[in-house]
Amino acid sequence: MRRLLALQTSFATLLLGGLLGSCTTNTALQTSLCSQDPSIEANCNALGVDGGPNGQALGLTGYQCSGSQRPDQNATFVQGIPSGLVCANRSAGVDGGTSGTSGAYCCTSQTTTCAYNPIAICDPGTYGYECQGANRPESFNPAITCGQGVPDPGQGLIDYCCSGVGLPTGCTELDTAICPGSTVGWGCSAASGVLPKGQDLAESKSRADEYYLLCAVPTLIGPNNIFCCYPPAQVPPGGTCVQDTTVPGCASTRFGFACYGDDRPDQDFPPMRCRDPGVPGTSYQGYPATVYCCDFAPEADGGV
Repeated sequence: MRRLLALQTSFATLLLGGLLGSCTTNTALQTSLCSQDPSIEANCNALGVDGGPNGQALGLTGYQCSGSQRPDQNATFVQGIPSGLVCANRSAGVDGGTSGTSGAYCCTSQTTTCAYNPIAICDPGTYGYECQGANRPESFNPAITCGQGVPDPGQGLIDYCCSGVGLPTGCTELDTAICPGSTVGWGCSAASGVLPKGQDLAESKSRADEYYLLCAVPTLIGPNNIFCCYPPAQVPPGGTCVQDTTVPGCASTRFGFACYGDDRPDQDFPPMRCRDPGVPGTSYQGYPATVYCCDFAPEADGGV
């Protein structure tokens, strides 16, 4: 019934260049495009873990890469467990190996239970990791900063978007936004291409990794995209439908979804009503999926 396992296997096959245990010591990636750099390494470990001159060394390895190469791109999955380096980029132009510019990285010296995800949908200037368990990428590499972790349905992993030079400016909650029902309005810079996330909530509100926003296709008003979002909206266990604000033909204020299995968005998210049948398409991550365009109708489910 579910095809996520097949997708995971396909993704793992894409990344596998050989099997690598989760506790295997890293050997330096020595290629014409990516190699160890002692000068970068000295900078990586300059501050120590407490930010002070006497702090314990971070134990990071410095790399210099060019083109689309990254030191962590040889990550593997062994029986569904990710294994790879966690690397912090040291220049703003390096955004996951897609910019084509050279870049410096500060990486863990050993593999971790996180794997670089080359097809993660992250804000511009950030790149993705998939991690097992409660350990965030920062717990392995203090030089990196990551946003909210979002559980990957069906795989038991947590997805993160990270950067070694700071996360991009997020979105702002709009109390005056005109949004239907119990949805909440958010304003995001259209030029930045960012989406509202649970991490954008005020400090006094929940910032748990399990809390994230399910948002409709935005309306462009001036320089900002205005989103109407339904919180909280966690994908239920076994569910395969995920948010997709890029579904072709899905008008603003309607909710787009990509489903990898046989379930429907209104089964995974009861406030949704999907009057239109799903059609074969591609998810925003590039996977084959059934895409839907739905409406938020909490009153039909006894909501407000």
